[in-house]
This record gives sequence, C-alpha cells and structure tokens, in this order.
Amino acid sequence: MNAEQIMDKVFGKAKKKRGIEKIEEIRETLNETLKRYVRDFPSFDNLHPFYYELLDLLIGINKMKKSLSSVEWTRKKIMVILREGIRKIKKGEDTRKTVSAIYGRISSLLDHIDSDLKFLENARIKISKMPAISTDIPTVIIAGYPNVGKSSILSLLSTAKPEIAPYPFTTKGLVLGHFYTSKGYENKKIQIIEAPGLLDRSPEKRNEIEKQAIIALKYLPNLIIFVLDASMHCGYSIENQINLLEEIKKMFGAKIIVVENKIDLSGGKTDYIKISCKSGEGIEELKEKIMELI
Repeated sequence: MNAEQIMDKVFGKAKKKRGIEKIEEIRETLNETLKRYVRDFPSFDNLHPFYYELLDLLIGINKMKKSLSSVEWTRKKIMVILREGIRKIKKGEDTRKTVSAIYGRISSLLDHIDSDLKFLENARIKISKMPAISTDIPTVIIAGYPNVGKSSILSLLSTAKPEIAPYPFTTKGLVLGHFYTSKGYENKKIQIIEAPGLLDRSPEKRNEIEKQAIIALKYLPNLIIFVLDASMHCGYSIENQINLLEEIKKMFGAKIIVVENKIDLSGGKTDYIKISCKSGEGIEELKEKIMELI
C-alpha cells in the first residue's frame, strides 16, 4: 500500500477505539504492516549471484535496500511517537489533543516515504513475475540472435509456451521450461531456459533485455544450445551470428551444441546439427544430444 492507503487502513481500524486503546490499535497495525514489508523482501546478501545480478539489473539492489531502510526507520520512529503519546495520556494530558498530534506526525512520516513504498510495490510486482529458476539442477540455455527460432525450439523441447512472433526481441526476459529424461529407474528433471536474443556488439551497447541473457549464460548452464539461422530470415547475416557464437565460446565455460534452424528455408548450409521447427526434422536428434551431454 502507498502512504494514503496505509493511513486509511490504520485510522479506520482505530476509529472505534478510545484513548490509549486507540493509540495501541494504531501501534499494532502500523508496526505489523511496515515490519512485514521489510521482512518479506528477500535477504539480498544471501541471494545466489544469478538472482543478485538479475535483480540489480531489473530493479536496483541499492535502491531497494535504501527504500527498505527508510520504511524500517519510519516504523521505529512511529513506535517512539506512539509510546510518548501513551505516556502523555497516562500523565493526564488531553487525550484528543495528544491523538490529533500523533495523527499529524505519523501522516507526515508516511508521506515522506510514499515514493519508497511505491518503488517497493513496483519491485514486488517485477519479482513476482520472474520465473522460478532453480540454480541447482541440470540446466540448458537456448541462445542466439533475435528471431532465429529459439522460442519455437523451447516449445518443442519443453513444457514452456513462449510467445512466438516474426519480429526481433519478442522474448523480453528469461523463459523457463522443463523436460524429463529416464534411464532405467532413474528420472531426471532438466531445466531449459530461453535467453533473450543477443546481438554481436560490445557489452556497453547491450540493452537490458540482452543483459538478462548474459547473466543467465554466466551463472546457469550446464549446456548451451546456440541457434543459427542460415536462411537469414531473422534479418541478420550468418557472419554476425558466427561472431556471436565465438564470443559466447570465449566468455562461458559450458558445453555448446550448435544447431542450424529453419533448414526448410535454407536447405542446410552449415555442418552443424540441422533442424526445422516447422517440420520437426532433427528435433529428436537434438534431444538425444542434450541427454548425452547433460
């Protein structure tokens, strides 16, 4: 809730109380509300580096810490004000004037952190929309230029149903799916993630969408599937795509499977594993290769 909504909640609950009971109701409601806001955010210092960097990119860790500190400082300050109010009433000071003064001071304090509360609400929404990616199970990441067919491959390999459209950067974040393998009596769950499209350019020129892909490739994969579109229907040359492949090989230590997608359009121009998401050609071979390497 923002400052105004908190005020409405707190003073609405206290309305039917009188004297010290009114102040105690305000104290209990505000204390629990503001304490919960701070308590329910993750402990950033204990986050896996993947999630730490991702949250820092998408929201800003220092800004979240600062806003949470402001909320906690305000909670403590309000508790002091309310204790003073109870003491004054017990000493015989005018109850109505004391409560009115408390209302004014609390309103002012909450208004002062209204921007922090709104920022934290926005952060909460972003965090809630993040896929529940595990950092401790076998993980495959599908990477490559935009519009080379990564989403189609993900939908064929896993349970995920990503948005598929004929324009670049359809995928705005990490898309999660799973598939399962069995050998004898052993069943294994494999996490498969589509990374947003990357361009062959320097790190400082990459946008927020591309940086999410870099963070995932840095921390998560046991295996990378790099997708090429030799038909160039993606809008990018094969030379640019190969340059990106070489960069990924240098930057990250995971094993890599390179696949040429859209062979129904290109006819197959490379020596890599050839697949077509449209016809399904090569998909079983790709699955077998994944299981072999994982």
